[in-house]
Amino acid sequence: MMNSKRHWENIYNTKEIDGVSWYQDTPTDSLNLIKRFSNNKKDKIIDVGCGKGFLVDNLIDSNYQNITLVDISANALEEVKTRIKNENVNYIESNVLDFSTDSKFDIWHDRAVFHFITDTKGIEKYISLCNKYIVKEGVLIIGVFAEDGPLKCSGLEIKRYSIKDLEILFSKSFELVEGFKMSHKTPFDTEQKFTFCVFRKIY
Repeated sequence: MMNSKRHWENIYNTKEIDGVSWYQDTPTDSLNLIKRFSNNKKDKIIDVGCGKGFLVDNLIDSNYQNITLVDISANALEEVKTRIKNENVNYIESNVLDFSTDSKFDIWHDRAVFHFITDTKGIEKYISLCNKYIVKEGVLIIGVFAEDGPLKCSGLEIKRYSIKDLEILFSKSFELVEGFKMSHKTPFDTEQKFTFCVFRKIY
């Protein structure tokens, strides 16, 4: 199960922005996928578990105008808010499993959040949130540790997935459009194997 707010506030309060394994100066894969599957700069895009990441900066530079960031850490969101100073970004401080909004989204992006949810109830809740908040024909972009990826991250147990695993999990309301594996080079010169999938909501 995803751990407490205290754990993540401690991570973001004590570590430098490039002192965490998931750091990317440019989130190339995520950015390219969003650009490919979003044809309208006014599409509503949500990045769940955004942390202090630079995806939002790149989306703004690409003229996207309707971005929502969700993170459990107030510290992370405040740093992003200070850094980008953009009125087109909405911030939600919440565990992804607890958040609610009146909006629905054309693009839901998650890099390295879903794999922290290890219990069946939490996984089902996450999928139900995707069903609820992604518009029909909307796109879910999800990146998680691959079946040959790490067993832990930030001291927490994670759940690893193949493309097929994710396809089965989300099959009730989503069809798989694309799946691939990639290697992420961490700031510590280690490699982490990721599975990325793009789904389209069909119901």
